[in-house]
Amino acid sequence: MVASLNYLFKRVFYSVFIVIGIIVVTYLLIILSPGDPAARWAGNPRGPGAEKAIEFARVELNLDKPLYLQVILFIYNVLTGNLGVSISTKTPVLTAIWTHMSSTLELLIFAYIIGIPIGVLLGVFSSLRRGSFKGDVLESIGFIVANTPSFWTGMALFLVFSEVLGVSSYGRIDTRLATIMGFKPITGFYLIDTLIQGNIILFFDVLKRLIPPAIVVSLYPIGTGIRVVRVLMSEALSEDYVKQAIALGVSRRTVIWDYAFKGIIPGLTQVMGLSFVYSLVDAMVVEYVFGREGLGSLLVGAVVSNDFKLAVATLIIISSFYIIANTITDIVQAWIDPRVKL
Repeated sequence: MVASLNYLFKRVFYSVFIVIGIIVVTYLLIILSPGDPAARWAGNPRGPGAEKAIEFARVELNLDKPLYLQVILFIYNVLTGNLGVSISTKTPVLTAIWTHMSSTLELLIFAYIIGIPIGVLLGVFSSLRRGSFKGDVLESIGFIVANTPSFWTGMALFLVFSEVLGVSSYGRIDTRLATIMGFKPITGFYLIDTLIQGNIILFFDVLKRLIPPAIVVSLYPIGTGIRVVRVLMSEALSEDYVKQAIALGVSRRTVIWDYAFKGIIPGLTQVMGLSFVYSLVDAMVVEYVFGREGLGSLLVGAVVSNDFKLAVATLIIISSFYIIANTITDIVQAWIDPRVKL
């Protein structure tokens, strides 16, 4: 237990250290880029009082202080949860980020609920048919779907749903219908919110708009699952303890799932945890194709409008998501696999 706590402490310490480094680098990249955030905050004033208004805005945004002091103050504000107000929308930064992040997470989680079971089952089937035509075909499919650009797949699937099937998959929800029915977000996850409010009509509307982009995002875990499970299962089936179980007459189902598959769970957890993190970028791209609000549209809008507070905060949240997910994945793997030294 002491070793486990030491491992956990070190991982958390390193993660916090990396997050601070990301905060510094991100702030410097945004603040030193072309454009004047103070002018934007002041409303791009014109006339005799413009210079005074901009100078007042610089003081309010701490841009009048030396750069090193700006960085220190920004780190303190971020670590204390004070990300301020968006320069472009004049709304709290955390509110804007959560509204868009919940959309991205909803898409990402739903996609992995679809992708992981399919990828694992096809990977197991492929490992049992290795060397055969079916096994080679599945391996090729896994390679193709894992490496196909998500924006191309997203546009193709969007056209199929809208033009061929006549199903509208643009946006996150029918805003007109949501207004008429008095829908109000609670958790930020619309599938959950519609169920909480007992609104089945809006639930299915959200679901039909969520499925197409989720299919696109799920292709990566499906392809990764096929390839990784095929390799890991092939190795597990060659282990001595599995061969001994077969020799003792243990049933095929038990050998596959209770012996071989259980042995690959730690490695599979590591790979799928990292895949979940990498799919965040896919989700942000796919959201743009399907017109969904998300972290991708939020970041682009912040950069275009020279909203340095929102841009920096969004980049920090995305980077922190990567670090936290990686840390959790390592801890879970160490917890379920006694061979991993804590």
